Amino acid sequence: MSNKQVNSVKALLYIFKAAPGSFALMALMGLLNGAFSIVSVWATERIFSHIQAGYSSGLFSALAVYAAVFVLSAGYSVWYIRYHVQFYAIMDFEGKIRRMLHGKSRRISNEELETPNAYAFIRQADGSRQHLFRYGQIYVEAAMALVQAVMIASYVSLFHIWFVAFLPLSIVPSLLKLLYNSLLWKRSYETVTQCKREEAEYEKAITDEIACKETRLTGAATLLSEKWRISREKRDAIENRKLKRMFALRLGLSAIECIGSIGGFVVSVFLLFTGKVDLASFTAGVAAYSSLTTILSGFASTVGNETQYRRMIQPFFRYWNMPERGGHVENCSFEQSVTLSDVCFAYPNQTGNALNGINLTLNKGETVAIVGENGAGKSTLVSVILGLYRPQSGRVCYDGIDISTVNESVLHRRQSAVPQNFCRYKMTVGDNIVLGDFTKSDEVDVVKRISSIFPDGGVTRDTLLGKEFGGRELSGGQWQQLSCARGFYKDNDFVVLDEPTCAIDPLREKAIYDQFREELLGKTGIIVTHRLGAVQLADRIIVLQHGQIVESGTHKQLLDAKGLYATFWSAQVEAYNE
Repeated sequence: MSNKQVNSVKALLYIFKAAPGSFALMALMGLLNGAFSIVSVWATERIFSHIQAGYSSGLFSALAVYAAVFVLSAGYSVWYIRYHVQFYAIMDFEGKIRRMLHGKSRRISNEELETPNAYAFIRQADGSRQHLFRYGQIYVEAAMALVQAVMIASYVSLFHIWFVAFLPLSIVPSLLKLLYNSLLWKRSYETVTQCKREEAEYEKAITDEIACKETRLTGAATLLSEKWRISREKRDAIENRKLKRMFALRLGLSAIECIGSIGGFVVSVFLLFTGKVDLASFTAGVAAYSSLTTILSGFASTVGNETQYRRMIQPFFRYWNMPERGGHVENCSFEQSVTLSDVCFAYPNQTGNALNGINLTLNKGETVAIVGENGAGKSTLVSVILGLYRPQSGRVCYDGIDISTVNESVLHRRQSAVPQNFCRYKMTVGDNIVLGDFTKSDEVDVVKRISSIFPDGGVTRDTLLGKEFGGRELSGGQWQQLSCARGFYKDNDFVVLDEPTCAIDPLREKAIYDQFREELLGKTGIIVTHRLGAVQLADRIIVLQHGQIVESGTHKQLLDAKGLYATFWSAQVEAYNE
């Protein structure tokens, strides 16, 4: 996974493309606000000009214009900034980005998700998502502030050029202060972020519903609290050093800001008393100078935040640039066989292959059991067969078609699977089942499967699961049976079961095997299991060791061979007989 940072141009092109209307309106409103400032200065000059010349109808016109500008500026602040941006533009933008993230998550290569910290990157991407709009807003606001400043300064300079002579002394200190703050933030960002992650993990271990039970049993809460304290104190120390350095800098820069502000006013007074400008120009110039310093300070603040926000949006683009699963073939059948030829697979950043030179053919209507020790490569093998992982070498073909060329959504429509790490959807029982194939509508089948899982009743299609939402909590075995029901509800001729009974008690296991036998009738099936009782369902057994197929045959053939499978079988039989 690349850590290369996305530059500002590419980031802005992406952001503006996501919501062009919002940012175009932002730029337009910025120009209008600049126009309001120009008209306000003009109206101020006209009001005092009419006062100098004596009261006239022109005075009331100028006052009306000034009042109108005041109302429009207030409307801009209330309607656009406080209402439109907060309650529409940001929410609309984040909704679009969320949908883009959901689409991206379906296209990312599964091998890439095995990269260390991949899911941490995904969580960071979701967190940085909310900074994207602000990053685009920074550039639009900075550009509009600069345009406004140029417009007002150009207009005021018509009164006298010395009105804008001290402007740099008002703006440069603010800019230096923010740039220095960004530098300090950049230096400490990684350390502070790591401390925050550690704090979150330690706190979760102490307070999380599941983790805190174990920490109470082990008495580790005290140790975890101490680790949390150390991490928090480390972060506080960094933040305090930053604050002290910024305080010292502000003291020096405040003097320069005062010189700029006082100098501008003194020059304005001097121009008035020497007759270089009249009272009207003086009043308008002072008002404009105040407006300019506010605009330029805002510009400096905006520019100063750019570095921080650019850093904060990087996780999003790191996620967005994660490699995607390819495949363009839109047709895939399974009428004859699945064939693996010299398949090798290795997980990212790990030495050695998880699978080595796998050659295997699964024939139509055949049920194959895959057994082996932990880490032998059983789950990896079925993931490669399902097309969830692509082998580094070799080919996986369905009826002669290399599935690496097949569109993933087309490929998975042909498969039903019960994964080892199944999902516990906090939805209704019925919804948990129909998620297996939401295009299918068979309520009779849904009710039948619910009755099979909960023969004692008390659970219906509409029973909500998950106590987080006030629903019912199930046992691990019931959740696994629900996962199996979901997998079989999707009616396909190719079924993969990865440890489908690991959480189910032995008394219930026999009934589950009988159900599997019925469900697999006439279908091609793969069963990955540690419990060798499941091999009774298989026409053939594959034994894996260190990512290689070391034995293959029927139950009787493998027992007669007295190899690794026979050793597994003897060990389990002895364990049950003791």
